[in-house]
Amino acid sequence: MSVIQNISELEKFLNSEQILKLEKAAARHKEQSNISFTAGSADEGEIQITTAQGETPSGKYASESTLIKRTEDLFRKIIPGYKITVTTQTHLPSPAAIVDTLWIEKKMQEKGVRIKQIAFDTGVDRTSISDWVTGKRSMGQIVKALFYFYLSK
Repeated sequence: MSVIQNISELEKFLNSEQILKLEKAAARHKEQSNISFTAGSADEGEIQITTAQGETPSGKYASESTLIKRTEDLFRKIIPGYKITVTTQTHLPSPAAIVDTLWIEKKMQEKGVRIKQIAFDTGVDRTSISDWVTGKRSMGQIVKALFYFYLSK
């Protein structure tokens, strides 16, 4: 399976060695920064590429201009002489990513909400709510979203 989506669009202009180089470079970007590339239309002289960055463990994300520069550098090295048109999809972290036990405690105090009320309003048992609030049980993304939207209203 190709690292670059729709790479077949580029195969009419590139030899197998160039394709291999592009794939290796794209794989490094995917591994190091969760950046992926999708080849769009390609004709004599111009290639359109969509570059997207997914969630990273470090929480550090490239700006739109950085994604454009990385894409142009990668493709120009292997395909000189072509105009590279880049469309980007930058990563926007979930607003619920800020939720942790301290955030929950602070919001509960601000709003005067108790564990019993959250359990009643959400239908989630009181023990689970308590375990998440105290940090006894880790929270997945869905649980963080529940707390974020419940306590942000």
